[in-house]
Amino acid sequence: VTVVLNCGRCAPIARNNQLNKFGNRAARLLLSAMHNIFGMKFIRKSDVFHIEESVLTYRMQALKMTFNKMRHFNWELTENAELYGQFDMPILRPVREAAIGKLIPFNEASRCRNPQECWVHFYIDDYRFERVWNNYMKYLPMLRRFKGVITPDFSMYLDMPLPQQIENCWRNRCLAYWLQEQGIHVLLSVGWSDAESLKWAFDGIPENSVLSVTTQGCLRDHLCMQAFLNGMHELVRRKHPLKIIVYGRFPTIWKERFSVEIEIHPCYSEEKWSE
Repeated sequence: VTVVLNCGRCAPIARNNQLNKFGNRAARLLLSAMHNIFGMKFIRKSDVFHIEESVLTYRMQALKMTFNKMRHFNWELTENAELYGQFDMPILRPVREAAIGKLIPFNEASRCRNPQECWVHFYIDDYRFERVWNNYMKYLPMLRRFKGVITPDFSMYLDMPLPQQIENCWRNRCLAYWLQEQGIHVLLSVGWSDAESLKWAFDGIPENSVLSVTTQGCLRDHLCMQAFLNGMHELVRRKHPLKIIVYGRFPTIWKERFSVEIEIHPCYSEEKWSE
């Protein structure tokens, strides 16, 4: 790999020895700085400086790995956000109304023929939308085409390690905040696991807002159903939602237990079977 240094910025035209000397001094200072910062080794030969290829390759790979690692954290998603709680969840803006029409899972969104009439949701397996977290800018144009977006819902299972639950909750808030900042009409999704998670699972969720939850995976057994109902009662008590959109099965008798309006939408598989 060869790097040619142009000292023209320091000495526009080397018409005499004095300018030549000035240009050479500038080149040496530049090389010294690059060596100190990047650890590059240079060999001067006929005013062309050769960087040892192995050193450059190593340094470039290291810089690329560092960038990719920092990029994966997605800290920039919550830039300028107001944070709340022990785990610095970004505070979201309330959604006063959301006229939900047809709901489309994210993994089917690219094939939707009338996106202006549909809402995208993420109530699907996490691996199907992990790519949004890894490359959120890529999917922004597609999401903009839709009438609205129910914010991402990375899972928080009862038997999932606590740190992973907190991370998934934080990722949900980060993407929700970012989508709001992009001007997309969103519906805020809320999730939780056991009673312990209720200490932080609602951090960043605004009061007096339309919210969304899903019952998928929550009706498998008595323990899951009880955990879901406990969380619903706590959500209503603490956040006073204007309305709760429920994606999935929700027994009619349960609606009588809550003082808030509950709007039920069948899951995608139920709609397919009904067709």
